Amino acid sequence: MDSTGFLLVSATETECAPILGKISGCTSITPRLYTGTLQGQPVDILISGIGAVATTFRLTQTLMSRSYSHAVSMGIAGSFAANIPVEEVVQITEDCFADLGIDDNGTFLNLREAKLNNKDDCFSEDFIINPSPASSIHRKVLGITMQTATGSRKRIDELVHKYQPDVETMENAAFFYVCRMMQIPFASFRAISNKVEPRNREKWFITEAIEKINHAIIDFYFHK
Repeated sequence: MDSTGFLLVSATETECAPILGKISGCTSITPRLYTGTLQGQPVDILISGIGAVATTFRLTQTLMSRSYSHAVSMGIAGSFAANIPVEEVVQITEDCFADLGIDDNGTFLNLREAKLNNKDDCFSEDFIINPSPASSIHRKVLGITMQTATGSRKRIDELVHKYQPDVETMENAAFFYVCRMMQIPFASFRAISNKVEPRNREKWFITEAIEKINHAIIDFYFHK
């Protein structure tokens, strides 16, 4: 098995483009997996694709072919919390598959509530918890993972009532699940690109959030 020390995981190449541009000797192992060095440290970068299914497949495939001491998820996220502003970088320490379940005559039940959960050891009630989060200065938050990005008041109110989430992504619980099941130490950092609210792209700050998350990852993991 090929070995390198550190794996960065990003759903899209856009979200990690500033870091990719700084990688020395960057080469492509596969169309979605890059390797090289940053500040003299070996690093691989996996572009997992958007959503939990793509992330689960490509991360599992990568972890089965190469050995890593640590995996880090990076990207952007939406914020539910009024006290978490746009462009802030946060560390997600708990996450769940918030829309995985059944519709019981108009009432959504997640797998635990429907008594259908697999009871994997990595779950604590509905959430997958990172047992060893990174010792960073960034605010630690609770995330939910959705396969349909939230953009209506009714859905927002339902999610807040059920989970009290701080942030929302489309991949993070899958990253948590694979790392826990394959016993890989991990951490997850996201920069807030928008508030989770009735959909309004004019209030999104994607470019600014991408700059912030890339700077934060370099500063925390690769700063000499």
